Amino acid sequence: MSNMMKALVKAKAEPGIWMEEVPVPEIGPNDVLIKIRKTAICGTDVHIYNWDQWAQKTVPVPMVTGHEFVGTVA
Repeated sequence: MSNMMKALVKAKAEPGIWMEEVPVPEIGPNDVLIKIRKTAICGTDVHIYNWDQWAQKTVPVPMVTGHEFVGTVA
């Protein structure tokens, strides 16, 4: 398995989102690694993309975004 993956990253404190190569997360004894098959966006992702007031006070930058997905345990 590669040690890098593609991810949508909120890299800067400004409107937009960027696809970048990032390291595959390290997993601990109580974690699983999911190979993502499909993903979607939700309202939170739109706030992050637009970098509105809510996002500015809530979202740490940089951050790999996304939490709406389906996949298989890798």
